[in-house]
Amino acid sequence: MRPLHTGWSATASLLALAALAACTPSPDPSADGGAAAEPATQQAEAPAEIEGVESFYGEYGDYATVMAAIQAGDVTAEELEHPFVAQQDHVDAQTGWDGQPPVYELRPPVGGDHLGQWQTCTGSVYDAPLVDGHAVHSMEHGAVWLTYDPELVEPEAVEALALLIQGRDYTLMSPYPEQGAAVSLQSWGNRYQTDDPADQAIEAYLDAYVLNDRFNPEPMATCAGGVSTTIGA
Repeated sequence: MRPLHTGWSATASLLALAALAACTPSPDPSADGGAAAEPATQQAEAPAEIEGVESFYGEYGDYATVMAAIQAGDVTAEELEHPFVAQQDHVDAQTGWDGQPPVYELRPPVGGDHLGQWQTCTGSVYDAPLVDGHAVHSMEHGAVWLTYDPELVEPEAVEALALLIQGRDYTLMSPYPEQGAAVSLQSWGNRYQTDDPADQAIEAYLDAYVLNDRFNPEPMATCAGGVSTTIGA
């Protein structure tokens, strides 16, 4: 399968969506977790309220708060309702790794231990499914991952969704068969799902959660220079 699909076409009505897509500058590539060239980040404030967004932080509300509680000894990751929001190990660096990518509680996942290489997420539109463990690493860097069920979303709607991703750094998009909703957006610890590919909340979620400091485990980590392969490629 092709690693990237870059030849999206759109009708005149779809081009209107392109004008709405908010673009952010792409930082210079750097090592995982290293300093990039001052990428723009959202302010560390509550994102605009979007009805239907699921948070997996429980009473702590966001990544910064739950990690502060863990560091203070108030709670352990294992005691959380959803421990994956505080689990960030590279499984392929662990002694005795069996070579299999991690399996996640949620599909698509919204956090957890992952693979050492992130999926390139510089406004990247993939035309085949991704290895979850790479995409989770991208979310650890502050990216939003948009997935769609190819059985539930018409090709024209896929093209329209792609226009919201292309040119927007710290985002990526891929098909995710049988995910349970037509469109799903996930970032570290948060998720929004909808059966309407034209749902205005899709763009609102991208605006609110891309590089949002409250939910960004690795500020300044790059989205460039990751893997660009897909499942079966």
